[in-house]
Amino acid sequence: MNSISRYQLAAMLIITDVFGLFCLSGSISLMTLYGILSASALQFLTALIFVLHGKETSKGQQFFYLLYAVFCGGALFSSLWRTSGAIYIPYEERNGIWGKLLTAGLIALVCLYSSSTGLRAVSRAAVTAAAAGLLCILIDFVSAVFTADWENIYRPENQSFFYGFVREFAVSGSLGSFFVLLEKTRGERSYAAVLYFGAKTLLTAVVILTSLAVAGGIVSAAEFPVITAAQLSQPFEAQRIDSLFLVIFISFAVFSVTLQVMTGAYLLKRLFPKFRRWRSSTVTLLVLGAALLMSGRELILLRAAAALAALTVSAAVKKSAVKDDTH
Repeated sequence: MNSISRYQLAAMLIITDVFGLFCLSGSISLMTLYGILSASALQFLTALIFVLHGKETSKGQQFFYLLYAVFCGGALFSSLWRTSGAIYIPYEERNGIWGKLLTAGLIALVCLYSSSTGLRAVSRAAVTAAAAGLLCILIDFVSAVFTADWENIYRPENQSFFYGFVREFAVSGSLGSFFVLLEKTRGERSYAAVLYFGAKTLLTAVVILTSLAVAGGIVSAAEFPVITAAQLSQPFEAQRIDSLFLVIFISFAVFSVTLQVMTGAYLLKRLFPKFRRWRSSTVTLLVLGAALLMSGRELILLRAAAALAALTVSAAVKKSAVKDDTH
C-alpha cells in the first residue's frame, strides 16, 4: 500500500470514532463528556509513547491488531444493526433479519471494493467524507446555538464519570488502525498523533454538547441521543437535516468498516507474505462472521477491554525498530 499524509490518516480514524459517537446509546450528561475526554487523553499519551519509541509493530503486535481489526469490524456492523430502529432504512425495516443481512452484505461488498483500490485512494475519499460529516455536525451545532435550550446541558447528572470513560474505550475502534497505519504515514508521526487526537477531542465535545442542548429534555429517554438530536434539529424549512444525516451516517459506516478491512488485509500481508490474493475478501468474511456472533449486542465492557488491550500491546515496542533509527 502507498503512503498517506497525516491529514488523510486523521480523516479515516476520525470517521470511525464519530460513527461510534453516532451509535452511542443510553443517557448522556456532562459527566459522560468528562469521562470520554479523560479516556481520550489517556489514549493520546499512550500513542505518544508508541510514536517516540518505535516506528514498527512486532509480529506479535501485528497478530493482535489483526484480531482487533476483525473484532472492531464486527462491532461496527453490530452497531449498525442496533441503530436500525432509529435510522430508518426501508428495505431493512420491512424484511427483518434478512433485510439486515442484505444491508450488511451490500456494505461488505462496497468495503471490499474500496479496500481493493488501495489505501491511498480510500484515504483521499475519506478526507471528502470527513469534510461532509464536519459540515453536517456544524449545521447541527449552529442550529443548536440559535434554537436549542443550552440550560439542558446543566440538567442533573444521571451518568457517572466512569460510564463515559468506559464508553470512550468501547467506541474507539480506530486505535488499532492508528498504531498499524502510522507506519505508512509520511512526515512527523508525533504531529499525526496530535492532529488526530486533537480533532477527535474537539469533535467529541461539539457532538456531545450539541446533543445535550438539543435533546437534553428527553435525553434520558432517548435510546440513541446523538441520532435523536440530529433528527430534532431542523435549521432548514425546505429540507430536513436528518436526510443529510442519514447520508453521512451510512457513508461513515462504510468508511469505518473499510478501515478495519484494509488494516486487516495489510496485517495479513505483513504476517503472511505468500498470502498474495483474497486478503481483503478473507478479512471481510471474518468481520461478517464476528458481526453474526455479536448479533447486534453492544458488548460495552468487552469492547472497552479490547481497546485497553490495544493500548497495552502498543507499549511493547519492537526493539529492532528503535535500532533501525540509529543507522
